[in-house]
Amino acid sequence: MRKFIADYGVYLALLALLIAATVLTPKLYDVNTIAVVMRQASQLGIVAIGQTMILLVAGLDLSIGGIFLMTSIVVADVTNGRDEMVIPAILIALALGALVGLGNGVLVTKRRVPPFVATLGMLVLVKGATQAYTRGVPGGFVPEVLGLVNQSWFVLSIPLALWLGLNAFFIFVLRRTSYGRKVYAVGSNSEAARLSGISVDAIRISVYVLGSCLAVVSGVVLTGYVGYVDRFIGTGLELDSIAAAIVGGTAFVGGRGGLLGTIAGVLMIQILSTMAILMGLDIQVQFIIKGLVILGAVTLYSLASIEE
Repeated sequence: MRKFIADYGVYLALLALLIAATVLTPKLYDVNTIAVVMRQASQLGIVAIGQTMILLVAGLDLSIGGIFLMTSIVVADVTNGRDEMVIPAILIALALGALVGLGNGVLVTKRRVPPFVATLGMLVLVKGATQAYTRGVPGGFVPEVLGLVNQSWFVLSIPLALWLGLNAFFIFVLRRTSYGRKVYAVGSNSEAARLSGISVDAIRISVYVLGSCLAVVSGVVLTGYVGYVDRFIGTGLELDSIAAAIVGGTAFVGGRGGLLGTIAGVLMIQILSTMAILMGLDIQVQFIIKGLVILGAVTLYSLASIEE
């Protein structure tokens, strides 16, 4: 029974939440509300893909909070509102994001710095660098073409299509390629993986780079969604992405979990937040609800692990 809960608990919880919403917040099922929920879930979900892969190798990434702001500043500064400069701006942001991910990976693997400390330090470094560059007042103009992320066709939107496409790609990578098998092997037992010939450090560094690049992609979507440079952009998404992965069944110690569970975790967190708003609950209550959900999920998965 515990194993069943561990394997399917998040999907059952999501189903129960959707049923509860029909009574507590029926407005959730309005087409416009669904479109907004899915668009916001996509922004979180893109980041959660990278966070899941990092957790699978027993890592953690808090630095993505700084990458959102960095991406927004790069897009606005490089383009200065010109649509034709969007692609170069995104490429520059991806290069900088990859550099941040590389720094995280090197600190964790080569210097043996704990992931929490390494990525927290990188978060402070990136935010400090962006503050210094902008002198505390981020500016620039966001190109109008990025406003397309706010367009919805029924419930379908560009961010949703992007999230689904990225999920399909990385699910294939994790399940059907040697790289995916190496990711799970490194997370399950890094020493055994090393003895079998896997370059453990290279795998860990690569997932940190991927995670940072996915944060850049989400940052571009967020910038288009907001429409201007906001120094608080993406605040809290780094923690929500960790929560979504953990709620979805990805083990904090690595080696177990996957993106299907993370998708359900993302939807749960976003639906909970939307329900809280529709019910008129304070932001503090929303944090309490999220905390209880995370603690409940961790408890269930821990019990299942003990049985195994």
